[in-house]
Amino acid sequence: MKRNLIIASILIGWILSLLPLIAKLFIFTGLAVYLFFKYDEWSYNHDHNIGGAE
Repeated sequence: MKRNLIIASILIGWILSLLPLIAKLFIFTGLAVYLFFKYDEWSYNHDHNIGGAE
């Protein structure tokens, strides 16, 4: 029982130390996807002259 508690505390500590990395991955992946879609929309509008003054 005591050994399981030690192993569980080590695993929980390891998972909690990974949380900042996981948060960074989610933030930067989300930002990359957002920027890609914004560029894709801009490129489509630019190529098809939608909403442009040209």
